[in-house]
Amino acid sequence: MKKLFLLLVLLAFVAACTPQPEEALPTLMPTGQPLLPAASATSAEDLPTAVPTNPPSERATLPPTWTSSPEPTATFVPPTETPVPLFTAIPTLVACGPFDVDRERSAATFVVGTPVQVYWTPVQGASRYRIGVINGFNEEIFFDYAIDATYTFKPDQFAAGQRYAWRVYPEDSLLRQMCLAVTGDMSPG
Repeated sequence: MKKLFLLLVLLAFVAACTPQPEEALPTLMPTGQPLLPAASATSAEDLPTAVPTNPPSERATLPPTWTSSPEPTATFVPPTETPVPLFTAIPTLVACGPFDVDRERSAATFVVGTPVQVYWTPVQGASRYRIGVINGFNEEIFFDYAIDATYTFKPDQFAAGQRYAWRVYPEDSLLRQMCLAVTGDMSPG
């Protein structure tokens, strides 16, 4: 072990003391030339061993790097089906059986510029009713809440020549829909 250490020290000393040619500049890429200049050796044991080098065309493989990519953008896809309401009705309640539009008291036609009053049958246990107006494109254009089983629309909510409908359903004390909504027609006459 001691001989190996002395040999390495001797080789390092010889390599450090040997003058380097001035045109040889150090490079980062292997050039295929021996790394140590040839030294005068007295025996085969004193010769430095050749250091294997990579051919100049090969490169070391670097670790993968993270490359940012553009953030995906959301594209609007129009719905193909009718949207499902957030709260579904509980059609099994016994109280919902008689719930319907009171067609005897609710007029299907009205005069534009006058208040329009609609009626429905009350539901036992309902804390309020959600009522809305639907235009000819089946869009809800107005909604409000009523405590009683009747509601009066303001005169300026309707235009001449348009068809309308109204829809109402009861809500319980937790503001959950209790029954399926019922709908009545309204058109200016």
